[in-house]
Amino acid sequence: MLPEMDMIDELNTNAGLDSFDDMAYQKELELCKKVGADVEKLKALKFNALQLSEIRKGITQKVDVTKYFNPQIPWTAMEEMRLEMHQKVDMSEYRKQGFDTQQLSQIRQGILDEVDVSTYAKKEYFADQMKQIRLGLSKTEGVPVIFYLDPAFNSQQMREIRKALQAGIDISGFARVEMPYLKMRAIRKAAEDGLNFDQATIDRYNASILNQMHQAFVENIDISSYIQQGFDEEQLEQVRISLKEILPIDRFITSDMRGDAIREIRFGLEAGIQVAKYADPAYGWQQMKEMRLGLEHQIDITPYCNPYYHADQMFEIRMGIEEGLDISKYSSLMYTARDMYRIRQKLLDEGAYLNAQAKAAGEKGEGEQIFTKLEGRTVDDRMAEDMLVRRDEIISVESNNMICYMTLPLRRDGAAYTEKAVLGFLTKAKVAFGIDYNAIADVVKNKKIGHKFVAAVGKQPVNGEDGYYEYFFDTSEMAEPTILKDGTADLSNIEMLRQIKVGDKVARYHKATKGEEGYDVFGKELVAKPGKEIPILKGTGFMILNDRVTYVATLSGSIRMEDGEVHIQKLIVLPEVNITDKKIKYDGTVYVTGNVNSGSEIEATGDVLVGGHMESSDIISGGNVIIIGGCTCPLRGGVDAKGNVSAKYFEGATVKGRNITANFFINCEIFASGLLKTYGRAGIIYGGTANALYGMEVAHLGNKSGAKTIVNIGVNNQILTRYNAITKELSREEDELSALDSERIRIQEVGAGDKRIMQWKIKINAAYSAKELKIKELKEKKAALEDEIGKGRGARVLVTEVVYAGTYFIIAGIRLKIEEDRKAYGKLTFKADIENESIVAI
Repeated sequence: MLPEMDMIDELNTNAGLDSFDDMAYQKELELCKKVGADVEKLKALKFNALQLSEIRKGITQKVDVTKYFNPQIPWTAMEEMRLEMHQKVDMSEYRKQGFDTQQLSQIRQGILDEVDVSTYAKKEYFADQMKQIRLGLSKTEGVPVIFYLDPAFNSQQMREIRKALQAGIDISGFARVEMPYLKMRAIRKAAEDGLNFDQATIDRYNASILNQMHQAFVENIDISSYIQQGFDEEQLEQVRISLKEILPIDRFITSDMRGDAIREIRFGLEAGIQVAKYADPAYGWQQMKEMRLGLEHQIDITPYCNPYYHADQMFEIRMGIEEGLDISKYSSLMYTARDMYRIRQKLLDEGAYLNAQAKAAGEKGEGEQIFTKLEGRTVDDRMAEDMLVRRDEIISVESNNMICYMTLPLRRDGAAYTEKAVLGFLTKAKVAFGIDYNAIADVVKNKKIGHKFVAAVGKQPVNGEDGYYEYFFDTSEMAEPTILKDGTADLSNIEMLRQIKVGDKVARYHKATKGEEGYDVFGKELVAKPGKEIPILKGTGFMILNDRVTYVATLSGSIRMEDGEVHIQKLIVLPEVNITDKKIKYDGTVYVTGNVNSGSEIEATGDVLVGGHMESSDIISGGNVIIIGGCTCPLRGGVDAKGNVSAKYFEGATVKGRNITANFFINCEIFASGLLKTYGRAGIIYGGTANALYGMEVAHLGNKSGAKTIVNIGVNNQILTRYNAITKELSREEDELSALDSERIRIQEVGAGDKRIMQWKIKINAAYSAKELKIKELKEKKAALEDEIGKGRGARVLVTEVVYAGTYFIIAGIRLKIEEDRKAYGKLTFKADIENESIVAI
């Protein structure tokens, strides 16, 4: 375990910045102060964090930092000067020749490697080219560099030739200056897998098509007929994937469809929808996407199946259908997508996708229908008209016109009210819906003058129910094991797998309902919100029947629900696995009912389930791993899973997975991309290193003997090191790009008549483009790591029993050693206090 701790110390003290966050500058100032630097002078000269790092390292290494104590010197130049002094390499002669910082770095490294630097210490080579020649001259992995010494080769081309020579591949077919490096790479990688392209194929096809041919060769798929038809690389990729997944793509595609369009058809076939509705060259791929999503969301896409709609118009119509709006309000082609969006939002905000008021105004109420049959003016008519004069005294409408209260006042003429008169009055007062005829009859019959009663009640709308799936298998997560009296967990009661047979029902979809409209007492329609359809079921190993609601298994095997998707995988059941058996490599789930004995290997695309014990073996899983009897690896071995990992215990094993759980972990190397957890009050982690991105929950951490136990949660040092390396590399590449840009500007001012100058311009422009591409790739890698780092924020260790002396915590890069045993007394949580750069226990 010492190398791990040494790496952490090295990272924090000698390797430069350990962080590139907003506090990096202050951290570097503090570190500089610790090594005796004049901090006030450093601040006054406005060195940046990277420059401060080089000054600090120079002081630590006892070199003459005054030689680069200048804020105008880039940190990369500072680094080179520091390394030259520290490694005692005299580069003065090369500096006189005018080599730039990156070139000097490659020459210096070559001198240290004891290679003949005169081979590449020439101004005509860029630093990247020098690096490839230097690596080719290596004493351990050297190759005949004569094949790529021509400076007309760019660094990527040089790299591909070098890699091919190291692999023993015949380079005669592609070691040419005019061949792009991506094509070289495609040829090299294919040859490494046993596919050697003939010269005619190399000359005829570009790198992307050669890559597709290579992938098809590896996957044992025949795409030759599509190549002969002239399909481009994007089309070939989609066809190849479809053929691999055994999808009937041929029925729906034509050679004039773009690769993006074929991809949409492939997605539709994978989802089991009726792709024939949009598999038409008249549609662009973005239009196809909107139609596919509509079918997946189980709506009627007919209203926008028109190639004259732009894709963004289709989107607005699709969203309107899914939201239950009256799309006729905006689906005309005369509206732009922006117009459609504005109208759709208005309909959503106002709830006005049905013209309820107009509809209500056009309808006649029940009471009005009764009185339309009356002819002439009767006594009841006159009484109703008299009541209308006193309308506000007789009725009051409350609760948003949903309840009409009535109070019959004493008439001045002493006449008795009649039911017809009261109903006639309500009609004239526009109260025509939800009338309580029995209540009115009772009040009139019993002459309840002055009595307030409910004369009419509206009907609230009943919103529709959203669509939902009825599953015919247990979709619940794996149950927690039983905790025994001794505090350990018994995994034997855990359901290892859920089996299904081909043809069995997987699920049935229940469609959304429209709901029931309501009304108030005046007859205004209250619109019910229709239920929403939900997307079709996704996953593998099943299909949807023609009724478009029933899903059935297409193969027999194990079934599980994961992240809302259903996956059915083929299943192989083995009594046990021994070293004498061949490596178990299976496309599906592997279930070993007994033991996995020492020296065995299992690799599965699905889950791996072991009913017994595992000893000194390797398990690689594309899903989850469960080992009922525990895992002991005194010699070698462990588990590497993309999903969750559970076992009775792990001892001496390397365990990688998402969420990892067991009774105890002894002397293990654990890497959890999610949560690490022990079962019950007896759960133990001691010895080895435990890494978890989201944190861990454990009862006992360490042991009484003081075994060194390293707990690293949140962003681990491996991620930080990668992030810092990429950030520094990106900074270097941007410096080099800036230098190339300056050279581009300089040579633009040089006359165009010199052929040699023109060739130099071409070379500079090519190098500039390659450098831009490299920077783009690095930025993407950096963004991905930043996302991963973000997920680890807030990680903490929860201890429920005791933390023993000898335990090391590393949280967010902050280190804490436990010097004496500490009991939890309920719960003890360790987390990082970033602001104070410490680990606190609460």
